[in-house]
Amino acid sequence: MDYQNFVNRDVAYKMFVDIRKDLLNSIDNGTFDDDFTEVCTRAMTNNPVAQDLVAYFYNRGVPGHLQPNYELYMSWEILAGANGNEFAIDKLEFFINPVLDQIVGNEEIIATALRHRNITKDNALYVISNLICEGMADELKLDPKKLIKVQNDKPSRYSPEKNRPFLDAMQKSQQKVVDFLMS
Repeated sequence: MDYQNFVNRDVAYKMFVDIRKDLLNSIDNGTFDDDFTEVCTRAMTNNPVAQDLVAYFYNRGVPGHLQPNYELYMSWEILAGANGNEFAIDKLEFFINPVLDQIVGNEEIIATALRHRNITKDNALYVISNLICEGMADELKLDPKKLIKVQNDKPSRYSPEKNRPFLDAMQKSQQKVVDFLMS
């Protein structure tokens, strides 16, 4: 477990918006499938902005091209956060807040992390959020090359049952994050 080099939130956001605009335009141009495949190729190489874009399109779906899929959306968003995309981490904030609050609210953990790790008060939330995402990705055994191959022929929307594996992975990763911060 180790935190990644981060893609600054503003930089990640601008790249996300620019590429999303191109992909949305490609729907009308008839090149969406090829253009989305290119983004997926970058996502498989752990490009965190591409992973965030793949997550976005699995969350939204594209009629005639891509079914919305909650499990794929969450998996790709977690990978983007695990690979240091601050914009993706911001989007996961509501989901990871319960564990983040428990870690950040513990003065002993934070004091130790600030002394022993390359963590500052300015980057602590992103670093810890990144570690939570990395722990979840490990628990779920998320592999971008395997995620690309998942069949997506039926829409899959959020439900508590579909969210449970992500919550369980987050809970299981919490102690690993604490152990890492305290080491």
